[in-house]
Amino acid sequence: MSDVSTSPAKAGQDRQREPGVIYREHADLRVATHILSLWSFESCVRGVDRRPVALNRDGNPEYWLERSDPLLNTILPGTGVSLVVNFGDSWAAGRSLVRSSLLPRVCVIGSVTQARILRLSTRVQAIGAVIPPALTMSAFGVAPSELVDRIVPLEDLWTSSEVEELIDAISPLALRPQVAGLCDAVVSRLERAHDRDSLADTTSRLIIRHRGQISIDDIARRHGVSRKQVARRFSAAIGMMPKLFARVTRFQALVRALLSSDVSHWVSVAPSLGFYDQAHMINEFRGFAGAPPTVFFQPHGDGVDVETRLLRGRPSEWRGR
Repeated sequence: MSDVSTSPAKAGQDRQREPGVIYREHADLRVATHILSLWSFESCVRGVDRRPVALNRDGNPEYWLERSDPLLNTILPGTGVSLVVNFGDSWAAGRSLVRSSLLPRVCVIGSVTQARILRLSTRVQAIGAVIPPALTMSAFGVAPSELVDRIVPLEDLWTSSEVEELIDAISPLALRPQVAGLCDAVVSRLERAHDRDSLADTTSRLIIRHRGQISIDDIARRHGVSRKQVARRFSAAIGMMPKLFARVTRFQALVRALLSSDVSHWVSVAPSLGFYDQAHMINEFRGFAGAPPTVFFQPHGDGVDVETRLLRGRPSEWRGR
């Protein structure tokens, strides 16, 4: 019996019909708010004309992610605090596959200092809002230091009636109105006044604005206090030392820079983000993500064809699309 081989064109078409996930940033909905990010994940079968990156009719970017994409299967370090509402199948997260546990349907993810594995089920439909850590008390009634590296049910922070009111209001809506409703709910709480350490607040905003490239000594001089006082007050209010906060902020900027350029240009990214050299950049990425960028950004897992494995990172596929 002779083998029947599949033509390269047919194989490419089959891959484009495979199920994946659409990641959307709804940047226009958060204009003039303190929200850092509004996003959504939604299961989707890739059509023959679907580009890896495209602008939708709202002018926002859409990213088509394979189920094996590491960005879809990892919670990376970040300084923001996220409110996540999952309308799809359950998710699980943990330091390893054997140590993962189910996430609450509606949860708050605090600032993350160590990457976690994220396991998605078949049907993906979730939305989220990310706020600066300095606004955690206004949004959730707790200090950001209480949420670092934690995932907690929203019902632990809001009353049951408040959570039910939110879900009842947005559940019947289409995806984009759901995101808008979540935005409104978060913004309404951010308008509430809460006492917070102005030094820690200002320091966190400065670090984020400078993408982690500002020294704590400079911040101390701006405020006329000692470096130790900045570190003490920042750590007590935010939950991590300012140096670590700056490193995580710079790591976030690094991820965005690597995703927006082809791997052949990654060597030029290091100096622009304040790394000594490429080796320093790679070591810092490995420390936070668990692997160097050329390994991390390669799709992995069962069902990933050889052609895809040979791609040196997903940005190579994006280039010129």
